[in-house]
Amino acid sequence: MDGILLVPQPFSLPLTLLCGQCFRWQQDPTRPEWFQGVAGQVYWELNQNGDQLSWKCSSSEVRGMEASLWLSYYLGFEDELAPWTQAFEDSEVLGKPIKVLKGLRLIRQEPWECTASYMFAQGLSVKVIRHAIRKFCVKFGNPIPDAPGYFAFPEPAVIAQLSPDQLKPFTNNYKARADRLIRAARVVEAQVLILGHFKNIPCDDAREALMALDGIGPKIADCILLFSMDHYSAFPVDRWVLRAMKRYYRSVKLLGGGNEAPTRTQYVKIVQKARKFLGPRCGVASEYLFLFLRLLDDAKLRDELKPYCQEWETLLSIIAIPKPLAGKKS
Repeated sequence: MDGILLVPQPFSLPLTLLCGQCFRWQQDPTRPEWFQGVAGQVYWELNQNGDQLSWKCSSSEVRGMEASLWLSYYLGFEDELAPWTQAFEDSEVLGKPIKVLKGLRLIRQEPWECTASYMFAQGLSVKVIRHAIRKFCVKFGNPIPDAPGYFAFPEPAVIAQLSPDQLKPFTNNYKARADRLIRAARVVEAQVLILGHFKNIPCDDAREALMALDGIGPKIADCILLFSMDHYSAFPVDRWVLRAMKRYYRSVKLLGGGNEAPTRTQYVKIVQKARKFLGPRCGVASEYLFLFLRLLDDAKLRDELKPYCQEWETLLSIIAIPKPLAGKKS
């Protein structure tokens, strides 16, 4: 099954798939303009050419929807991103990230896959996470029909039957992490925790409920809520976003704490300040800050994403003259 979709503006397929919010997409090694991946438990090939998105899918239906409609939903095409970017294009906090990363959108991952993926992700680089999840799916996922070499993400019922020793090789040999993932799968499979329910309750309540699962702290919970449950006020605070918030906002800097991870109390206060300073869609801002700060720090990532970024000189000017960015006193 294949087709063509008109894409909304702004939209950048490469930045959206490679920014680090999801882990099952890669560029086709023989056709770098095409991306291959698994989403909705089916295989996809995607290519953007201007305002058109060419797609190929291993199935005509995905989760009971026509493939093209599901893909539009997954990629957030109905999201009016332009008003948000225009509102912040002159912001000293978001102006440069928005210009350089023009078209980056949040996608809608499936809640279980997103939850398990981010439980894998703690403390690991995006590259390592992608590799680990690929091996995990090959070992425990079902083969996807008409897509040799590609496998569906393992369902909770499959993971619930594993032992920590079976899963440990896929969690960076971290047995405790394997055990936590298995216990989470059992809770979800038994419907003690219904992930879809969290879409319909306040963001802060949903974060607290997710944190009842061992191995899920506030940052992982906010990643799950932001990337799979439409909670755009979720604000994942990793080390990159924390650095940005401390750099720009004096009141965040005064909260104290290290540069790598805030305490749980500090975390909640930072999220509250993010909503105040960046608005109800502060979660979208967090992804721009996350990738922008990574680009400033990682030369290899800059080489990988340079063809897809705009106003590249803006980024280079910051790298060439390292200095504290202006901070607000709010």
